Amino acid sequence: MNPAGFTFCGNCGTRLEVSAGGQAPASATLADQIHMRMSLIRPDGSEGGTHDVRSADNLMGRGSGMLFDSDTYLSPEHVRIAIDGDHITVEDRGSLNGVFVRLTSDERLYDADVFRIGQELLRFDAINEPMTAEDGTEILGSPNPGYWGRLSLIVRRGIDGSAFPLMGDEMVLGRERGDILFSDDGYVSGTHAKLTLTEEGHVYLCDLGSSNGTFIRIKEPRIVPFGTFVLMGQQLFRLETP
Repeated sequence: MNPAGFTFCGNCGTRLEVSAGGQAPASATLADQIHMRMSLIRPDGSEGGTHDVRSADNLMGRGSGMLFDSDTYLSPEHVRIAIDGDHITVEDRGSLNGVFVRLTSDERLYDADVFRIGQELLRFDAINEPMTAEDGTEILGSPNPGYWGRLSLIVRRGIDGSAFPLMGDEMVLGRERGDILFSDDGYVSGTHAKLTLTEEGHVYLCDLGSSNGTFIRIKEPRIVPFGTFVLMGQQLFRLETP
């Protein structure tokens, strides 16, 4: 509730509809102002609170509300979320740690794409045929036994950890079974995800019904439906209708 005479909401900044008498009309209820709810999902799957989105176009980050303020992995201006009917546009605003969307179908990977399973932050690097320099000199390198890519663990910005070569038609990632294992990560399922190389040379990332999902870091604005899970900083949100 806002005091009579307020032009903007003291909590979210939304312009208030003011009647001729100088007070917001009784019909302007809180529900009328909510465009979307963001539900915080705890690691055990329970809800940890909600954040009401009261504008069709929003910039969010650390400092935008109680659910965001304690996460130091969030940039002050982290994400833009715009609501248009049944669709939501999610855009990374140049944040330091990125915005990740949970996969609901196979996702084509391109060189330097970053994704996350459990607590593992991984970058896909494509390995293409060596190119010849402009003067005709061939570039020296070790013989390639058939690798078409590699996964690199991102330890922190600009520093990689372990690297895993990718070969064959597909590579399965998991905690207990697969080609690349993350045995110490309890948030990774037994078989979690796989990368597949098509006959056309395209690489796809697929979630294998994991408990906690596979998340791709978005590079461009992405249109998603209500019900989408978005990972920002160290927090998982579900975008819901009000």
